[in-house]
Amino acid sequence: MLEARLREARIEAEKSDEAIKLLSKGYGSEDQPSSLMTYSYPEALYLVETERMKVISASGEELDFNKLLAALERLDENIWRDYVVYRDLRERNYVVKDGVNRELRFRVFERGKYGEEPAKYLVAPLMEGRNISVEKMIEWLSTARKLRKELVIAVIDRRNEVIYYKASIVDLRNV
Repeated sequence: MLEARLREARIEAEKSDEAIKLLSKGYGSEDQPSSLMTYSYPEALYLVETERMKVISASGEELDFNKLLAALERLDENIWRDYVVYRDLRERNYVVKDGVNRELRFRVFERGKYGEEPAKYLVAPLMEGRNISVEKMIEWLSTARKLRKELVIAVIDRRNEVIYYKASIVDLRNV
């Protein structure tokens, strides 16, 4: 099991055989200057839940899933929303990496293509009932198009189930 530390709002681990094994499966990233492995918050929660990682706090306490979640909620108010989507995508056998910003939260790779091709999708998680403006949707679509990715809206319902909607711009002038 990989041992990581929650240090200054980062989750990091020493580069080890276990860390490299997880890296080959799309977990974590290598921080070049320090040669440490770093993990996103949803990634660390998922690895703790699946018992592949344990996280130690700055005070030396081992953080179980609930304690880690509580600590991360103080750093990121959207951690539960992001975690629910991350876990669902991982359980569907997708490799999930951080996206371009807090709204376009994840880059998702086509199954079996991680390391061979760039990510295919940008995923924007939304809680059910939250409104977004048409302008915001157009902004997301524009960003996805510039990055040559497909935009996917992940809606989390009140039972923490995720429904995915592929979004695209349609030109109706020639229909």
